[in-house]
Amino acid sequence: MTAADMVWSSSLKNTINLGNSIIGVSILAMPYCFEKCGIVLSSVLLLASGLVTRITCHLLLKSAITARRRNYEFLAFHTFGPTGKLVVEIGILGFLLGSCVAFFVVMGDLAPPLASDFFLLEASPRLRLTVLLLLGTCVGLPLGLLRRLDSLTSLSALSLGFYCLLVFKVFVESFPVLWSGAWWDRVVLWRHDNLLSVLPIFAMALSCQPQLFEIFDTVNDPSLKRMNSVVNGAVQMCSGVYIMMGFFGYVAFCGAGGPLPGNVLVRLGSSLSSEFLKLGFVATLVVSFPLCLFPCRTSLHSLLFKRGSKFHDPSYDYIPDGQFRLLTVLLVGATLVTACMVPNIEIVLGLTGSTIGTQM
Repeated sequence: MTAADMVWSSSLKNTINLGNSIIGVSILAMPYCFEKCGIVLSSVLLLASGLVTRITCHLLLKSAITARRRNYEFLAFHTFGPTGKLVVEIGILGFLLGSCVAFFVVMGDLAPPLASDFFLLEASPRLRLTVLLLLGTCVGLPLGLLRRLDSLTSLSALSLGFYCLLVFKVFVESFPVLWSGAWWDRVVLWRHDNLLSVLPIFAMALSCQPQLFEIFDTVNDPSLKRMNSVVNGAVQMCSGVYIMMGFFGYVAFCGAGGPLPGNVLVRLGSSLSSEFLKLGFVATLVVSFPLCLFPCRTSLHSLLFKRGSKFHDPSYDYIPDGQFRLLTVLLVGATLVTACMVPNIEIVLGLTGSTIGTQM
């Protein structure tokens, strides 16, 4: 393999990991957002969000390379001092904790009915709690204890492939409506009345600034051009998936049983393919959870254990094993408890995007 092939392969792996960290649970809320704002306005907002993400990532990368820092918190300390570092740490923690909670909320929507049907159990709040605890402690926690993000590349590729399969399933659901032409009279192209309620979801749908430095840290010789290529590829891929999911989901389910929910999968029927998709989506969420957990743990460690100025040198970037395990268990436990108390995904995404997300 030539040097150029190795660089291309590494960039592809980084694009896959970054894309999987972007797409997450927001894909399920896209039909809901398209119904609220209309097809054209929603598409414009997604494209604008992608443009803002690419610009901000470019500025962050340029600053990091110039300052020779590979960590969001170190860069903030180098640029703005202790106060800037504190603001960045709080912003990242709030943003990513909200994202981690959203992962578990969707798992709580999809996994208990599947477990109820498969094991012939009564669907109840206790079953939801049990399933979430099992997924969090038996799958999410072990994956969260991995140290390097590039070890998740294969799982990220499978997750992205599944998201494409999900979009195809929704397209199949919408095809009869598209073929008949009846959708044109049922959908809305532009509706700005509900803009404020869904703008936070669009704003955080393509956000990847916290995860960017986890990718950046795994590259041996990162250049600005190479990292910009990774960001552009991931953002463009996710924007396309979001727009297709929003459009086809809106066309397929609008006007059929009231307003669309924040989790469009609950509108799918009880066919074998639908159940398989729900099970697969739960699996992708579990394996994608560490992509949000990694930078969240880094920020929490920086906030709690790196107070002195000497600790902001790149040589002090390593997290000791004891602190590493403690922070991982603490973060997984906190997000699990919160998810058990918050039932709706649109509430989590909206609150996270409208409060902490504005700091990012």
